[in-house]
Amino acid sequence: MRHPQPRSALVGSKTSIRCLFTFPALSRLQKQLAKHLVEFNFETIGGSQTDDEISISQSLKEFGRLLCDIEEERSKILDTAMDQYIKPLEDFRRLQIGNVKTEKKKFDKESTKFYQSQEKHLSMSCKKDDNFLKEADADLQLQRRHFIQASLRYVKAIQEVHERKKFEFVETLWSFMNSWMNFFRISYDVTREYEPYMKDLQVRVQKTRDSFISFCAEAEALMNKIKTSESAGEPTTAPTTGFVYLMEKSMFGCFFYH
Repeated sequence: MRHPQPRSALVGSKTSIRCLFTFPALSRLQKQLAKHLVEFNFETIGGSQTDDEISISQSLKEFGRLLCDIEEERSKILDTAMDQYIKPLEDFRRLQIGNVKTEKKKFDKESTKFYQSQEKHLSMSCKKDDNFLKEADADLQLQRRHFIQASLRYVKAIQEVHERKKFEFVETLWSFMNSWMNFFRISYDVTREYEPYMKDLQVRVQKTRDSFISFCAEAEALMNKIKTSESAGEPTTAPTTGFVYLMEKSMFGCFFYH
């Protein structure tokens, strides 16, 4: 006879919930990244910076603070994961399913004893003394009662696990999922809060990219002009011997050579 095993519904649960312990490692790496971003400094040419350059140079620090805020919320879940989620699931597996295993062992033991008593009783000679037969009948009935009681306890234990799964097991997972939903909700709120800053930064970065492209084009044109003049043996307005070409930035983000 094959009995339903409640453990089949929870197979792999121990391994699965242990995966939660991988999250702290991820959180630590995220915090390390955030720390590096906050401590990172851009090196700029010249003594002054434009507003765009100041904003861009501070952007990594903002990214680092954003990551820190998110990881702090994640840490709140992970810090309570053992007591609020993992331990209740472990207890459910150990106590409830463990009880089913115990009752199954008792049931198997009583089943074997009862079947052996039946075989012994059936093979008994009818020529035996009446008192002996009555005693054998009484022993068989006693084994039958023990078998029935063990069967009922085993079935009851299985039924209890299946019923408890509907509230104890699901309730724990509901709490776990609710915590993560709150985490994502907070992360979304933080993202919305940073959205104007991110859009402004995107515009400034694009302006810087466009300025760089224009600068490269102007620098290339200037270098070609100097090369052409020198090849033709014409005097150039810009000195080419004994001087170093220096690039400076004006307050308006333009570039010029001297």
